Amino acid sequence: MMKDYLFNLIKKHQYNISIYTEDIFERRCQEEIIRSDEDNSSFVYIEFDFETIENTLGNDTNTQQFWNIFMETLSKNKRGDDILGFLEHDSGIGLLLLDSKIEGWVRLVGRLMQTASSHGFSIMDLVIEKIVRPIVYPACIQDVKAQEIEKQEQ
Repeated sequence: MMKDYLFNLIKKHQYNISIYTEDIFERRCQEEIIRSDEDNSSFVYIEFDFETIENTLGNDTNTQQFWNIFMETLSKNKRGDDILGFLEHDSGIGLLLLDSKIEGWVRLVGRLMQTASSHGFSIMDLVIEKIVRPIVYPACIQDVKAQEIEKQEQ
């Protein structure tokens, strides 16, 4: 089970990383939406689906290497206010980059790719650039509102 693998990985390397349970992570996401609305701030939300990643990378060895690089990168570059948690039914990991816009995600991608390169893991981009789709809040809401206004004007 990937959840156990990640906990063992964090423990083995003594990474200073906490992963929220599904219900606490969902609550934190809701709190961040409220905070973002009140403070006129933004955050980036990213999902990493275990099954999709494993299917894309083709085998357990590649999948485990992906998660090793992911956790190593986060442990070295984690800002104190970023939030990591399990998705519904422990189907993956969600990441909130608080007080950030898409540039925060772009920086993290650069660090992930750099760490992957140092480990000779050339297929990292199969996941990062082709599967993972970051969502910037509240830009996603503003985009929807803009589309609604555009439709009304037509």
